[in-house]
Amino acid sequence: MLAQTYQGRFGQVGGAIFAALLSLTVPLSAPAQASSEEPSWGGGGVLTVPSGQPVELLDVISGMDSALGTAIRYRFVAPQIARDGGNIAFSQTEEDMVALCQNYVLPQLVADAVDLPDQIIIVLTDREVEFGVADPAATQYFEAYRPEDGACFWEGF
Repeated sequence: MLAQTYQGRFGQVGGAIFAALLSLTVPLSAPAQASSEEPSWGGGGVLTVPSGQPVELLDVISGMDSALGTAIRYRFVAPQIARDGGNIAFSQTEEDMVALCQNYVLPQLVADAVDLPDQIIIVLTDREVEFGVADPAATQYFEAYRPEDGACFWEGF
């Protein structure tokens, strides 16, 4: 399996090798929205990631279907990835996304005792963007992971 490894707070994990920079958010055929039934987020505030950039949870969107089954999307605001004025390169965000999946999302899903989805999608965006609405000025990175054996394994789109 192609994967780089990242040693996070909770052990070794499969990492992101490749991600797509997208200028537009791709709307889904069936709208999915964040709801009060989402898994809780036990910590809030600014999260610690390998690049050192400040990252905050924007929202969680579940009830989505993907080509692989059920999916849950965690969207994070990371202002330093902005095309204009940002100082974090894409190569640095790869480790950030796997760290978010492994160190925050997966432990939270396990703690909330929810059924693990088939796919966890991590989104980094430089600003708040309404889900499903195009914002050509926004910088966004998307990565998909398969939760397996207590780790997040990269699954290319």
